Amino acid sequence: MNQTQSKENAVNLPPRMKKALEQYRKRVWIIKIAEGTLAAIFGLIISYLIVFSLDRLFDTATFLRALILLVGMVGMVIFLPLKYYNWVWRNRTLDGIARLLQHKFPRFGDHVLGIVELASERSDQSSSPALVAAAMRQVDEEVAKHNLADAVPNPRHRRWALAVGLPLVLVIIGVLVIPATTRNTLARWLTPWRDVERYTFAQLEGKTDRRVVAYAEPFDVEARLKDESPWKPESGEARYADQTPIVAEREGETYKFELPPQTEEGKVNLKVGDARRSIPVEPKLRPALKELIAKVQLPDYLQHQEPRIDDVRGGIVNLVKGSTATLEATTTRELSEATLNNRPQKVEGARVITEPISVETTTEMQLTWRDRFGLAVSEPQVLQFEAQDDTVPTVAITKLKNNQVVLSTEVLTFEIQAGDDFGVKRIGLEWEGIKNPIQNPNPAIGEKTVSSGSPTSEALTVPATFSVERENIKPQSLRLRAFAEDYFPNRERVQSPQIVLHVLTPAEHFKWLIGQMQLWAGAAKDVHDKELQLHQTNLELQDLSPMELDDPAQRKKLQNQASAERANAAKLDSLIQSGTELLQEAAKNSEFDGGQLESWAEMLKQLEEIAGKKMPSVANLLAQASEAPGQSSNQQPTAGSQQDAPPSTTDSQRSTPNNQSNSKPGKSESDVERYGPDSKNIPNTADEETPDDPNKSGDSVGADRSKPAEGKPSFTPANPTPSVSDVESGFNKADKPPEGQPSQIVGGLGIPTTILKGSGRNDQAQDQDIETPQASELVLEAVEEQKELLDAFAKLSDEMKKLLVGFENSTFVKRLKAASRKQIDIAIDLNDLDSFGLPNREAFNQRELKRLATFEETEAKNVTTIIQDMAAYTDRRPNANYLRVLAEMEDASVSSQMRDIVRSISRNFVGQSSIDAEFWADTLDRWAEQLVDPLPEMPPGQGGMMELPNLPPEIIVKVLRIINREIQLREETREVEQAKNALTADKYYERSEALSDTQYEIAEDTHEVAREISLLPNANTALIRQQLMKVSKAAEVMDEAESILATPDTGPKAIAAISEVIEILLETQRMPNVPGGGGGGNAPGGGGQALAAIVSALRLMGIGDDSGEAFIEKRSPKQATGKAGRVLPEEFRQGLDAYFNAIEGQ
Repeated sequence: MNQTQSKENAVNLPPRMKKALEQYRKRVWIIKIAEGTLAAIFGLIISYLIVFSLDRLFDTATFLRALILLVGMVGMVIFLPLKYYNWVWRNRTLDGIARLLQHKFPRFGDHVLGIVELASERSDQSSSPALVAAAMRQVDEEVAKHNLADAVPNPRHRRWALAVGLPLVLVIIGVLVIPATTRNTLARWLTPWRDVERYTFAQLEGKTDRRVVAYAEPFDVEARLKDESPWKPESGEARYADQTPIVAEREGETYKFELPPQTEEGKVNLKVGDARRSIPVEPKLRPALKELIAKVQLPDYLQHQEPRIDDVRGGIVNLVKGSTATLEATTTRELSEATLNNRPQKVEGARVITEPISVETTTEMQLTWRDRFGLAVSEPQVLQFEAQDDTVPTVAITKLKNNQVVLSTEVLTFEIQAGDDFGVKRIGLEWEGIKNPIQNPNPAIGEKTVSSGSPTSEALTVPATFSVERENIKPQSLRLRAFAEDYFPNRERVQSPQIVLHVLTPAEHFKWLIGQMQLWAGAAKDVHDKELQLHQTNLELQDLSPMELDDPAQRKKLQNQASAERANAAKLDSLIQSGTELLQEAAKNSEFDGGQLESWAEMLKQLEEIAGKKMPSVANLLAQASEAPGQSSNQQPTAGSQQDAPPSTTDSQRSTPNNQSNSKPGKSESDVERYGPDSKNIPNTADEETPDDPNKSGDSVGADRSKPAEGKPSFTPANPTPSVSDVESGFNKADKPPEGQPSQIVGGLGIPTTILKGSGRNDQAQDQDIETPQASELVLEAVEEQKELLDAFAKLSDEMKKLLVGFENSTFVKRLKAASRKQIDIAIDLNDLDSFGLPNREAFNQRELKRLATFEETEAKNVTTIIQDMAAYTDRRPNANYLRVLAEMEDASVSSQMRDIVRSISRNFVGQSSIDAEFWADTLDRWAEQLVDPLPEMPPGQGGMMELPNLPPEIIVKVLRIINREIQLREETREVEQAKNALTADKYYERSEALSDTQYEIAEDTHEVAREISLLPNANTALIRQQLMKVSKAAEVMDEAESILATPDTGPKAIAAISEVIEILLETQRMPNVPGGGGGGNAPGGGGQALAAIVSALRLMGIGDDSGEAFIEKRSPKQATGKAGRVLPEEFRQGLDAYFNAIEGQ
């Protein structure tokens, strides 16, 4: 009912009014849409023109082109949709259109809006249909009176059309005038992501690829215009990075820019007209030559199957005529081409292989190459091929004296040295008798082959023999020569210088030797006569009173007597040598009776004792007497002192221990200087057996050792308990002998230890003048020794020797001591050189200097490794001594200072290098001493017997093996750590795991040794418990090292753990540096015990003790300046002066 009524009450707009409103709506839509479209087109055209303009100035970047395109599309993407929404979507109904009329016609618009609302589909029963119809008619008439086309709000379509038209005209003009430029800009504008090359009027050829130039060398950059380039500017500009631009004029179609040397990567920016180009530049070193060898194929007659390889980097290629050579050059970079005298050669990566080269005369060739970056070698490698003739071989006889007398039954043995560049074919001997019309009218002639050679035998040293009897040659004087032949066809043999031999029959030889012995006896009589003269003078000096001997003239006379005594001893020594040679010759001749030879040998032995022991002893006593203080007037010899001296005691027998060491046979003053006065001193008693005497008497072999041995107090038992220890010498001064009687140690055999001579205490009393200590009143007597222990140790001694050899690189003390000794060796070698004062180019010892420089460089690296290991060790186990020494070593920059020595040696500064080497020898030795705590003050010895238990030798050998394996494991671990960066993770883990397994095996062996020690019958004694604790502690650290290596970790942490094991097992101890005594070994306490066990152990082991080989406590440097020949110590000069004065006096 209501719906029907509503439809009946609905009012429709008049047709004319509705049509007018619909037309108005359509016009509004068209104008506003046109405005948005024109605005969008305007933005696009403007962005295009902007890109077009920028491209004319420079190459617009991709980012900038994309940004300009996005800004130009703002109108199309944003402005046009907004226009559509505001003017089309929101005004799609008639009431919305009516509201738009209010902007132009407010009242008329209100009327139209009201009529449209009345005409809408809604029921309004309060309104009269008649009144509504009347109102519609009235508004319809008003609509007919108004032009709704002019009622569009703010129409701007004409402005936008004009705004679009102007730039559009420019675009059209560009399309017509410069179509290529327009198309290029359109492509770059629409697709900024594409690499579209910018169109320029000045068009350049080529690309902008990266260019490699020579490092730090000037280079050229060329820019060439295309033939069809519309614009050809007269000049161009190039700028490298931010440097000053380089201007170049156009030459034809090319601009050539010469740029300065560059060392860093950059870009060259080219500017030619509107053309812009950026070329990346990378400076690189030119390909250099690493290796240049010549593979020489020798002529067929030389029978060399394989080519000979020569290093020809020096530019000289020596070719024997008839041979061919192929050059193989290796450079630092992969090559693209190579030429030899402008002929292309084969290239394989960084190698150049030339064609075979054969020359008959001296020829010069040039080898050049170019790498894959286009860089050529800076200068061609000039090679001079020298064609040489096959030279003759060389031959010489060695180890055979010329002009010597030979027994006819004698077989001479000597050597023949022959050499040839391309192999020795044959070596032989030839002889020819010296013709004499009377004695040898028909001289013997013959030859024999000694050895055959081969094509590869360039240098041969072959043993040779010659026997007159075997070659059926009658006794005569012969010329003996060696000959050599090479492979050159039809070449005559080459002969050595001749050796003249005088071959005698046994009877002739007997007569000749008798004559020589007579001459020798005459010379010996002269020495005897001279000694009688000296003795007479000495008797006269003996009769002088002490006051008279204090006179300077008498002192000078004493000095002259000492010098004359030494000169006479040297002359006698020379006679002994010649007498020995005569004895050897006589022994070859059956004409001599055996008793005669024995008497002659006994005489020589007695003379040797006189020359080597008694005469030097007298000389030393005279020299000391000339320097000894005189007796004061208030001092008189006491009767007691005269009575105490035995009547048979002579001056020569009252010598000091130093005199005894110096007068020892075979021990010269240079030996004392090198090894020290207390090394291997043998008492000067010929009739009594001493501990160092290797020839034991029969009585001592069968002696009862259950009781103390009888004899002098200083003797040690004939079979003392050995200990496994080695002694490191040092700069410690001699300690005062302990008070009281030293204890007698029996036993105490344990695992290895290192002994430092000297207590290490800074005893002020040592700096004062103290009386030289006398020999001890009591020394170790013979004690009972377990025969089973000695027999077992004797069987294992050789194996102990081998294991102790490598311990020099074990503990930090020994490593520093070894480094110190190496510096001493370098200083000695430098002092022996004869290049003082010579410029580097004239030095006579350049090869030796190079060797020493290389050796010092190696030692510098070794010290660096010690510092690194010590730093890791102190991080693991902080120790005050180690931390202090490590800080000193780091502050001293010892490795850097030692490398300075290398540079000094290379510059031939021998004196400075020697001083520096001795300084670091002292410093390294001092640091080694500081690592060990000083020996505490010990109470006076109470004497008696101290019996200690022993470890079985088998266990000691096992410990030695473990130490050796740990040292090797440390070096292997260091090697893996050095190669870590070059290994893959899996390979590094594999090698570290192998080291961990090795450490595990060593640890298991160590645990087994600990179990064996714990099962010993004497395992509860203090010394054995101490040994067990050391081994057990080392095993625990090994387990930790094994887990570190398994991590994997081979760095300082692992090195420190392994080093700690070595330090534990090879503990360093101190012993007092007193003559004939001291502590050490494995015996506790030390300092109040005798040294007999240690001395015996060192004699048994034979190695490990440097006190006798590197004694550095009392060394004196040699003279290194002003020498013109052989270097002679100062102490020899007095004897030489006296000797030559005596000769001149005769």
